[in-house]
Amino acid sequence: MAAVHINRNVIETLATYSNTADPFFGVLLGHESEAGWHVTGCCCFTDSSLNNFTNQKDSVTRYLSGGLSVCGIFFENQSLQADDIVKKVSKYPLQNQNGLVILVKQPKDNKVTEDNIFVSPDQNTVEKPKVIDITEDLPALITARLRCPLTISVKVAAKGSLKNSLSNVIENLCNTLSSPSAVYRVQDTEVVFNSSSLVGLPNEAVCSRLLDLTTSDEDEFVSGKQKHSKSYKQRTLKCEVLQNISIADDSGEGTLCAPIIQHNLEKFQAVTLTLPVDVCCQVTADTTVLTLGQYMTTAICNQLRAMQDCFVQYVEGDVPPKVQVFHFQPWKSTAIVSVIYPEGKSEEKLESRRRELHSLFCLPLSRPVFRRGNVSLFPEDINQNGYLINPHQYINTQPMKDGQQYLVQGLYSYHHYMQDRFDDNMWGCAYRSLQTLVSWFRFQGYTDKPIPTHREIQQALVDVGDKEPKFVGSRQWIGSMEVTSRIAFVSEGSELATKGRELAQHFQIQGTPVMIGGGVLAHTILGVDFNEVTGDVKFLILDPHYTGAEDLKVILEKGWCGWKGMDFWDKKAHYNMCLPQRPKVI
Repeated sequence: MAAVHINRNVIETLATYSNTADPFFGVLLGHESEAGWHVTGCCCFTDSSLNNFTNQKDSVTRYLSGGLSVCGIFFENQSLQADDIVKKVSKYPLQNQNGLVILVKQPKDNKVTEDNIFVSPDQNTVEKPKVIDITEDLPALITARLRCPLTISVKVAAKGSLKNSLSNVIENLCNTLSSPSAVYRVQDTEVVFNSSSLVGLPNEAVCSRLLDLTTSDEDEFVSGKQKHSKSYKQRTLKCEVLQNISIADDSGEGTLCAPIIQHNLEKFQAVTLTLPVDVCCQVTADTTVLTLGQYMTTAICNQLRAMQDCFVQYVEGDVPPKVQVFHFQPWKSTAIVSVIYPEGKSEEKLESRRRELHSLFCLPLSRPVFRRGNVSLFPEDINQNGYLINPHQYINTQPMKDGQQYLVQGLYSYHHYMQDRFDDNMWGCAYRSLQTLVSWFRFQGYTDKPIPTHREIQQALVDVGDKEPKFVGSRQWIGSMEVTSRIAFVSEGSELATKGRELAQHFQIQGTPVMIGGGVLAHTILGVDFNEVTGDVKFLILDPHYTGAEDLKVILEKGWCGWKGMDFWDKKAHYNMCLPQRPKVI
């Protein structure tokens, strides 16, 4: 194996996990490319015994997006010698034609570095990879998404027979999807493919060709008056599944012939279920289209079996629940995992399920990751509610010399003057900044309550005794002191230069947007660029005073979202900074 590229967030996850869990044991997840393995995730097993290993590994695959697979193993070992590692690895059924990534941590060693990383071409030998790259910038992946509701009818012959009947129907459906009769079409193209055939492109075509064939509604804008080229990060290939009924499937029901109708008269109970298939595949640009077809089929079948598990777990009598598919990115990397939840269950009732997921994916129990509000947004989903999401991600600027950028973690929506057909020009900036803060808590899954209107904010302040009843419906300002949080105060704008380290720490630990106001207009701080040596600092500002339409190009070019120096602040005005704190929940 030429190289191993590991996302830094995975290393940090494992380093934290090693201090809290016993055993330190599990599998590494990654994407394959010509450059080697790109490790983007990890799963922790509660039992390192050989008997349970296969079952645990198989259960993991039901969550994985297509193209994301078990690429290695991690464990604790006294020795880092190759022979000792081979003895451990060879016990487990982990054969992989492209070799395995192995991460070994010695007892009482809390660090995970390049010295802990090995590869095994065949499980009988262990060596150091030629290249080990621990990075935050793994190659961008192409995402293909297939959404297709499938309706099935399940015969319930007797009480309690639903589980077996459902299993048979799901397996028959998987057999059909795995047969040559099932094909995938890329929307807006004439390309049709599966794992063994390709129409519309040469058989050796790679997935970057599919991206070139598709057209987006509009090019993504990058500040600096540049347009994106075909951006893998910002594009999703939309696919659909079709069945070619003119060729036989592999169901074993015989060769093609004239249609035959069988009519059996029988009394029985049947349950009709809709399976809302929503599958993602993530591949590198050099992955062949035929391989994408293989990944797509595997991902669909894994998701159907996961739906079966959900039906059985939450069935009431012989009536299974409706289910929904949610995609998450648990390690702050590009890797996507998919979870099936029953409809109608509150977040409180699903807490035990989320605890299982946190344990499986090596995640702490202090932050929500698998709440429905944490769902990953695809490009086609981002602006459905009419607000711009994370406009700062499109700013094309380099960090300050010898500085380091500390940014807001997660998603938020941009709220500003004159939105929602409501005229708050010249007085509503703090309300809008507060709405941006609330949106962050919604997107991170801390609350499912809607973003409050100006009137609702005013009523809340009256209810807690902060304002008089006449405040409701007025055009009076509010400030950052009205927001429950940690408050930092400076008597003059020039003193904000001394807050660089404090803000950097806030964005590292809490990651929430910061509301700033006081003697002057309110703004939202999304990050800082801070030089530890000189104390120089720049601020990433989201300005709620913008009054125009949701035009990303205008917002970035005119500086409504952008980096500002100390000259941005009024040196004579006082400022309060509201630093929202994350609650410790899952």
